[in-house]
Amino acid sequence: MSGTGYALGVNCGITFAGLKPASLFWLGDDNGRDIARYKYLLAKKDFYFMAVKRAEGKKLFYVFHRGRLKKILFNAENRAFLSSRGYKYSDFGGALRELKARMEGGCDFPHEVGLFLGYPLHDVRGFISDARGGVCLGCGYWKVYAEEEECEKLFRRFERCSRCICGKMQSGTPLEDIFGLS
Repeated sequence: MSGTGYALGVNCGITFAGLKPASLFWLGDDNGRDIARYKYLLAKKDFYFMAVKRAEGKKLFYVFHRGRLKKILFNAENRAFLSSRGYKYSDFGGALRELKARMEGGCDFPHEVGLFLGYPLHDVRGFISDARGGVCLGCGYWKVYAEEEECEKLFRRFERCSRCICGKMQSGTPLEDIFGLS
């Protein structure tokens, strides 16, 4: 299995398994051919890649499931929140272009990226408020500010799924076979 396939499985496996709408991961610029191949294979399953940041010979890729992400971005409450953060979009691509511009524009991540990764809105809001002295209830795949038990269950599900994917890859099963990409 290629290093790119392994990196995708480790960092995006729970997204490919349908548990999250999107993931972020860094990959060296020298993996362009592998990324192009996986972009092609995963597009058949409605997954897309977008390089959102570059730094020192590597790229930060945002990998998302188009259908799941659309539901998040066009949910009325989420859209109102993003609008309050300066996002003005009329279509799916507009929201992604705005995110990319913000990711490329500075050294800090825009805090609303959590919404694009499928974090609950109350936790994204909590994280933004936390910078001003708030307190989180727990931490896992993201900082939790409400519904702690529900998030803990979800995090355990993510961990089980990730262990299963990584175990299969370590046993020699390629990412293409794990997710039926061939």
